[in-house]
Amino acid sequence: MDRMLAERIFAASGRKKPSLVLKNARMVNVFTSELEDGDIAIEGGYIVGIGFYEGETEVDVGGQVVCPGLIDGHIHLESSMLSPEEFAKTVIPHGTSAVITDPHEIANVAGTEGIRFMMERSRNLDLDVYFMLPSCVPAAKLDESGAVLTADDLAPFYQEKYVLGLAELMDSHGTIQADPGIMSKIMSAAKHGRLIDGHGPLLSGRQLNAYITAGVGSDHECSCMEEAVEKIKRGQWVMIREGTAARNLKALLPLFEEPYYHRCMLVTDDRHPGELSRLGHMDYIIRKAIRLGADPVRAVIMASYQAARYFRLNETGAIAPGYQANLIVVSDLKEFTVSKVYRKGILVAEDGRLVQSPEAGTNAHRQIPDKVGNSFRLKEIVSEDFVMKEEGDTIRVLCLTPGELTTKEKLVPWTEN
Repeated sequence: MDRMLAERIFAASGRKKPSLVLKNARMVNVFTSELEDGDIAIEGGYIVGIGFYEGETEVDVGGQVVCPGLIDGHIHLESSMLSPEEFAKTVIPHGTSAVITDPHEIANVAGTEGIRFMMERSRNLDLDVYFMLPSCVPAAKLDESGAVLTADDLAPFYQEKYVLGLAELMDSHGTIQADPGIMSKIMSAAKHGRLIDGHGPLLSGRQLNAYITAGVGSDHECSCMEEAVEKIKRGQWVMIREGTAARNLKALLPLFEEPYYHRCMLVTDDRHPGELSRLGHMDYIIRKAIRLGADPVRAVIMASYQAARYFRLNETGAIAPGYQANLIVVSDLKEFTVSKVYRKGILVAEDGRLVQSPEAGTNAHRQIPDKVGNSFRLKEIVSEDFVMKEEGDTIRVLCLTPGELTTKEKLVPWTEN
């Protein structure tokens, strides 16, 4: 008999007192989209009961709202410009319990060494860091990258516990054309029973059908409702992105309504350290969504359970017996200020400050590979590099779109200045 499981069963049934009980809670029920009053019984890091319980230790939350720990379904940790340890220290007090990261940016510089570096530095944290393997290194054939990763290069990583699949297929054109290199990566992910994330801005009609036929299950590039609804209707999950560079939340706010929110999750993609510290992480997206008129309970569900469902994290994302006790306590569902954060039933943050848990460790002593730590290999840039070499009638200029990653083309008259 598994003694730990037996102890959880005994605590659930009342044969013994649970080790921890959160009393007088208003909890978000992700299965019925409602608030439920009661106690939350915890034993051995798992929730074992909802109702009325007496525990060895009791914490009265005084009617505050208890939510599942928040999950960022798509991020690039290196884009935060923080090490995984410092990133964890920053987001845990904001209620984040897990992130799913795609290390394609460090892989573009340092190849498989960069991926292994991120995995090693993400271990033994009070934050669960899951990985999707970078599908496009380099991102495009014209890129001057530090590595080229094939399906054979990626295959050994599928043996890692925290690898969930193949990250965003940025080369949507190559996917639709059944490019052999991309096909081999897709087949390898399928062989290992893993997910495939998408990156298909503005794909529609037959092109979208072909992209999804390849096995792509999600997309985080939707910038308007028409695009998002078509992708949901074709079976994809839509990741509503609100990060530093790309902000799609306002345009996609109707996705918080029926019938769409059941196929949507909230993600940051990229978020810079100043905003993480000053504004928050997933809690900030929830607050902004509520301020824009979204239903608070649905916002919480889309920032926790929906990501857990899509990524098959079957023991997290909900407050129910059998789920890990990754919980956050918030003041109310309007202000959504995180007051307590629990990881597997252990308090790890309170009132915006970390509380060191017994399980937490540090990876900072590990040596940084030279290819990761010394990655700049550019010749000196001088003013002459920005001078047009030949005169022509027009110059093609790519223009940024505020709040988006998409660009627009503009032809401007050539001048010597």
